[in-house]
Amino acid sequence: MKMKKIIAPTMTQAIEKVKQELGNDAVIFHTKKVKSGRFFNLFKKENVEVLAASDPEQDFPLKTLSKTAENKDEKPLFLADKEIGLPFRRTADKVDRLFSGPENVERFRKLLKDQGLNEKHIDEQLQLLVKKWYQSDEKLTGAELSRLLRAQLIQKLDPRRFQSPILPNKYVMLIGPTGVGKTTTIAKLAGRAVLDEGKKVAFITSDTFRIAAIDQLKMYADILNIPIDVAYTEKDFQELIEKYADFDHVFIDTAGRNFQNEQYIRELARLINDDRRIGLYLVISATSKYEDISTMIDQFNRLPAERLIVSKIDETQTYGAIISTLLNHPQLTLAYITNGQNVPDDLQAPDVRELINHMLGDINEQ
Repeated sequence: MKMKKIIAPTMTQAIEKVKQELGNDAVIFHTKKVKSGRFFNLFKKENVEVLAASDPEQDFPLKTLSKTAENKDEKPLFLADKEIGLPFRRTADKVDRLFSGPENVERFRKLLKDQGLNEKHIDEQLQLLVKKWYQSDEKLTGAELSRLLRAQLIQKLDPRRFQSPILPNKYVMLIGPTGVGKTTTIAKLAGRAVLDEGKKVAFITSDTFRIAAIDQLKMYADILNIPIDVAYTEKDFQELIEKYADFDHVFIDTAGRNFQNEQYIRELARLINDDRRIGLYLVISATSKYEDISTMIDQFNRLPAERLIVSKIDETQTYGAIISTLLNHPQLTLAYITNGQNVPDDLQAPDVRELINHMLGDINEQ
């Protein structure tokens, strides 16, 4: 939704200007007479101020004010509700109440934008709010609109996509770009499986690009007293998969590379070799921009990765990129969230309400 303040000498000219700048589908929220400037430096000139909004997909078309209405002192305001099907009018004594809804909605827009939510998703959510505000006869308060926004986002995200902490796969492979914390996350998953569930667990790493990554995983293997092997070739990898066939879980670490490198994706595809026993978990960082995450998901789309792990949730105060990612990729489930470096403690099952609360905070709850 785009909001704009229009000032013109008459209501007719203001309406025409609204149409020119916002289109025929604009909604007028507020009108009043204002005095601005000087006429030959002697008199202040009286104008009409109109607050209008427009969106290509909104349901509330602009109604042209009649000349009779323009000359009345009551400052009429015409709107139309598609579901009601008829235009209705609000007089000047109700303008303040009428304006409170859009004012709150615009405050929500700023918060969501500051949180990094994608513009398309901001518009979708605010359009729904404005529609519900109209349907309530403009009586919804800021706190009520805030609760509606939370409910809308929860419903859109679908709590069923937030997976329980039980791992459904024997073979668990973590993929993703460099620097997102795959090795530490694998150690956390293995630590939970061994220490909390008493599972029989092994490590396989194909990350032969970084000696430090192998050493780090070996250190965790020693602490947990579990076996670890390095797969230097695709043949090594297939043999190791069969070697640990009787284990409860086999956690597989992969090299972190530039996700825009086509060769990296092809190497992963050859390594997996369409083995449906391997569950792929795409690790993304909560500190990344939405555009980068979206590009990365598109690149990894040729691999059968349907589960996300969001790392570094403790290193950011903006959550819109993660929420927009989930909104834009409804086929993905969120399996885990990591919130620190402590192994295995800083690993959480995701909660959709908690994620929304992180983004919205206590806005308008008072």
